[in-house]
Amino acid sequence: MTDHLNSDNLCSVDIIVVGAGLAGPLLAQGLVRAGLRVAVYEREAAVDQRSQGYRIHVGQEGDLALRACLPPELYERAVATSGVLGSGVSFLDPQLQVVHRLEVPPDSDDSAGQHLVVDRVTLRRILLTGLDVRHGSPFERYELLDDGRVRVFFAGGEVADADLLVAADGTHSRIRVQLLPGAEVVETGQFLIYGKTPLTPRVRALAPAAALDGFSIVNGPDGRYMPLAAFESRTGTGVEDYLMWVVGVPGSLRPVAESAADGPGLQEAAAELIEDWPAALGELVRLGDPQSVHSTTVRTAEPVPPWRTVPVTVMGDAIHTMVPTGNSAAVAMRDAALLCSRIVECRGPLLDAVREYEAEMLDYGFAAVAQSLRGA
Repeated sequence: MTDHLNSDNLCSVDIIVVGAGLAGPLLAQGLVRAGLRVAVYEREAAVDQRSQGYRIHVGQEGDLALRACLPPELYERAVATSGVLGSGVSFLDPQLQVVHRLEVPPDSDDSAGQHLVVDRVTLRRILLTGLDVRHGSPFERYELLDDGRVRVFFAGGEVADADLLVAADGTHSRIRVQLLPGAEVVETGQFLIYGKTPLTPRVRALAPAAALDGFSIVNGPDGRYMPLAAFESRTGTGVEDYLMWVVGVPGSLRPVAESAADGPGLQEAAAELIEDWPAALGELVRLGDPQSVHSTTVRTAEPVPPWRTVPVTVMGDAIHTMVPTGNSAAVAMRDAALLCSRIVECRGPLLDAVREYEAEMLDYGFAAVAQSLRGA
């Protein structure tokens, strides 16, 4: 039963997007370009309230999605603030010897998209440019209305009606829980501590050469691993250059890793977890910015069968959470571009466009989840 509403709190838009990460704003940009009214709701009070991650890889399908949805000037800004790609991905042993390397082939066909390395915070700010973003508005629940629309309730009393509600609110999506209560997100048992260290001359001297020329990962025989990658702006218009690092541990070491409660504590815990590895790696961690250090667990989504389409849908980590192997951002952006194109090109009922999107997204999305598990 619909709550009694104060008309002063009720607004009406074409599409509501919940989640102002990357995929949500990208979808909104494409829909706004097509003339639709879109509101983006974000639970955080400000765009920079907390860290949103650091260096990420955007593969070719992600680049194509950026081109499809963004106004040309914003796409150009995204490319201009991107980083040096490097020549490949290197796998190192705990003695920092390269045991395997994957070369990144040059982009030979521009129409197939290019590989980009971006600073996540910088890209997010670009994607939010010019959008109607309602910060400090956590999603609470939705109701399906008799007229085929959806009513969305937010903390603080705001209520909005729309033709479509899109969940871009990540792994812990409350919209997914209501729409698909049987969908499962599974903990893998792995625990990550991550941060960034300014790329000073001292840090350049300490870092493995492979970390300064693409992406590298140190793999131990006991399940510990340490991705390392530099972010260096290729045009000088981005953020300060830095080295991103992650210390990942298996479930057996998780209690040790998560015992620290704050950035400095996590930073010291990360350094101690690799203290039997070359001392340079621990020093790289300790030279990092304590405010940049955070932790998370590694999760993956179980495949979801098709569901009855309603004016509520999901994309990105809200539906196909995957272990981090460098592809999740591009897949989420692909979702945004696909949903945008299906809506904009639709000549029939909106739900037909949403149904087509969901069928295609489930196919490639969970194929990407399976591939990420194999890669991990």
